[in-house]
Amino acid sequence: MNSNFFKRLLSAIILFPLLIILIIKAPYLLIFILTLFCLLICWYEWCQLFEYNRFYFFFGYSILLFIFLFFNKIPFFYLIYLSFFFLFIPFLFNFNREYFLVTFFPLLVGTLYLTIGFIPLLFIAKEYPREYLIYFFSVVFSADTGAYLTGKKLGRTPFFSKISPKKTLEGFIGGIVFAVLVGMTLSYFLKLWSLGISFIISVILALIEALGDLFESAVKRAVGKKDSGAIIPGHGGMLDRIDGVLFASSTFLIILKVIERWN
Repeated sequence: MNSNFFKRLLSAIILFPLLIILIIKAPYLLIFILTLFCLLICWYEWCQLFEYNRFYFFFGYSILLFIFLFFNKIPFFYLIYLSFFFLFIPFLFNFNREYFLVTFFPLLVGTLYLTIGFIPLLFIAKEYPREYLIYFFSVVFSADTGAYLTGKKLGRTPFFSKISPKKTLEGFIGGIVFAVLVGMTLSYFLKLWSLGISFIISVILALIEALGDLFESAVKRAVGKKDSGAIIPGHGGMLDRIDGVLFASSTFLIILKVIERWN
């Protein structure tokens, strides 16, 4: 294995146990504050990808802070509407067709991407037992790790190579297998669901995680960047590490809501 693998391994050994400890022990307020910190890093990386100036960094993060501070008090639809409205205001005073196309839409997509990625995690942390978050992160990260390891060892068949040349079908399947094994094992020991339901949930999360990974790869390929940052050794930026998490969190919250209604 190359040095990048050992960097990824060391990062996982250090960061994942810390994440689990925080999920189990931290009060909701601390989780909320740490989420805002992670949001800040992710928004900074997104702005770096699109080479936004300081104004759009602070302006966009102010919009995100508004959404996150009031998502429990104002219906989510109205928050999204207001954020869309406020994001457009600067372009009323400085409109240029090319500038609008390359600036406004990535700005809008970035705020929506991070909003629908982080807010479900806060909602789950507040409204559900923390075991569900342990399950979620374990399955999603297992899918990513399984895809990486299987792709390195067995990868032969290109998988959406125009988006990410290193992705392989074998890695994709390996990610699902890893996610299912971890998900079913955790569900059994944490007494969450039957093995059949856990199997289905794990497969769904693994599929959405892969989609999130491909989305991040497509964005980086579109702007000609290799990584979103360099904060996590072996992975790159925080967006590179949690792209699957940001895509899968809303799906997992929907699953919990559906199961809750059935019961």
